[in-house]
Amino acid sequence: MIRLQNVRKVFNADKANEFVAIEGVNLSIDSHGATVLKGPSGSGKTTLLSILGCMARPTSGRIMLKEREITSLPERFLTEVRRETFGIVFQQFNLIKGITALENVMLPAYPNGEKHASLKKRAMELLDLLNLIGKAFSKVEWLSGGEAQRIAIARALINNPAIIIADEPTAHLDTRLSREFMEIMRQLKKEGKTLLIASHDPIVYDSTVIDRIVEIRDGKIVSSGDIP
Repeated sequence: MIRLQNVRKVFNADKANEFVAIEGVNLSIDSHGATVLKGPSGSGKTTLLSILGCMARPTSGRIMLKEREITSLPERFLTEVRRETFGIVFQQFNLIKGITALENVMLPAYPNGEKHASLKKRAMELLDLLNLIGKAFSKVEWLSGGEAQRIAIARALINNPAIIIADEPTAHLDTRLSREFMEIMRQLKKEGKTLLIASHDPIVYDSTVIDRIVEIRDGKIVSSGDIP
């Protein structure tokens, strides 16, 4: 589904503080599986996840999505690809304070031009699925950490994406909530979603949900293999 060919990402190129975050990465991600990008802080896994999710462009190399090269697409077309293909759960959740949980979930779908009543119904169904229907009209700053994360998951699902991306999703959760998150991921995988998770948490990469671990160090893939 996604293929990276000799991808390199450099920050502050040709300056005294130039930093090579990703160096010569070749990687293929198949549909319907669950892949963890594993590595220590500063290894490049978040940068690689951003490139896989079309949130960042590589300095060089090629990105293929469903056999279509998207590396040099103009930003407005790339935005459309992101919206249609990926649902993203950020490490800090990035929920918008001052508006309700329901409104946060609906936000990514507004550019699609869907009728408000239809969109609201779909968002409420997602909240119900994640046992949050009672929090629909609560402002997000009133929610617990676990509730906020489930709102972020519902928001990621609102456009029915094929691929769910999560960056260090358990970093701010206790053990119980981390395991709860992985059970939600298990259900999404059963529904045919492709999962891409960056994490150095053993609750994530040791989970039976995960099919493959790609280990990254110093911007390079040092191992990549399916879990028996």
